[in-house]
Amino acid sequence: MRRFLIVTNETLLRDKPHLHAKILTGALLFSNGVRKDSEVVFYIRDIQRVVKIVGSRVKRLFPDVESSYGFLKKAIYRGQTGVITTTEVKNLTSGITVGPGSTWTCIPTPPFTYVIKLVDYQITHQCNAGVINLPPHHQVVVLNIVVDRMLEGRKV
Repeated sequence: MRRFLIVTNETLLRDKPHLHAKILTGALLFSNGVRKDSEVVFYIRDIQRVVKIVGSRVKRLFPDVESSYGFLKKAIYRGQTGVITTTEVKNLTSGITVGPGSTWTCIPTPPFTYVIKLVDYQITHQCNAGVINLPPHHQVVVLNIVVDRMLEGRKV
């Protein structure tokens, strides 16, 4: 399982909806559909809400920014198919914890959790993906491509 943990708050969700939507689609979607082996966890710190979007159960997630943000907003505040919402902050990570970092220190094999901190949060990374200079939504896409190639036995 690939888990993408996004630590954010309500203000950023409201001020940068396109960023959150792009991270969601970059983590879960690929050219042929939805990644069944991935999930995206949004931890909204200021309201202590955890929203887990499970790729194998998600319905009606489209790649355009407006509808994916609508999907995310509905998931956070009203509920949605394939989404688990809780106020219990535990088990945010699964497997090895990966951060963006400035240099590649590992290519993670699933299960792993890739952490994007849009707001400050204490979490220790066990390795780095070397993508810190990229925007967050590009980071998840690059990590997915690298892991896909590695799992297929192709040169990374």
